[in-house]
Amino acid sequence: MRFSSLSVYFLVLLITSMINSKLWLLVVILCLFTTTSYAQKHTTGIFASIKLDKKYKAKGYGRKVYNRTHRERFQIPENPLIEVDEFLSVSKITHDLNQAQSYFDIAVSAEGMTRLRSSLNALPNTELILLIDNTVFGSITSKSEADFRFNKITIASPLRDTNLDWAYQKLDEMIKARTK
Repeated sequence: MRFSSLSVYFLVLLITSMINSKLWLLVVILCLFTTTSYAQKHTTGIFASIKLDKKYKAKGYGRKVYNRTHRERFQIPENPLIEVDEFLSVSKITHDLNQAQSYFDIAVSAEGMTRLRSSLNALPNTELILLIDNTVFGSITSKSEADFRFNKITIASPLRDTNLDWAYQKLDEMIKARTK
């Protein structure tokens, strides 16, 4: 929000001073496009959830996001541990009748997985959140080394969960659009 008001400030400054400089116009246009892309850049990824005591206000500690039903609220930092650009592929959904769950794997870049492992080693009780289009799909509760082998993160849900189908479709579309 702060960036968009800065863009508006430059636009007002430009109009009020009636400067016909192409440079100022270029600066304003760049500010508008840069802030829009910045605000939308971190809408998908793996984030660390910020735990705050109720006595502390959440202002200045990242941003609030909600799950699909808007029943759960999460506080997350502005930047993810793993950005969507580091998602390399998503496997097909597998239905495990014995475990009564469905799951898919997200293949992640080596750099993203190294950053994730380092963060978890430093703060082992960190809750990880999978955010898709500014909507929390769920938390990643299991964080052992076996869960992250082959630079993959397994996303599991109850058997034939429609939310898992939604998450798979969104991630698959994002990855395919980026690799075209």
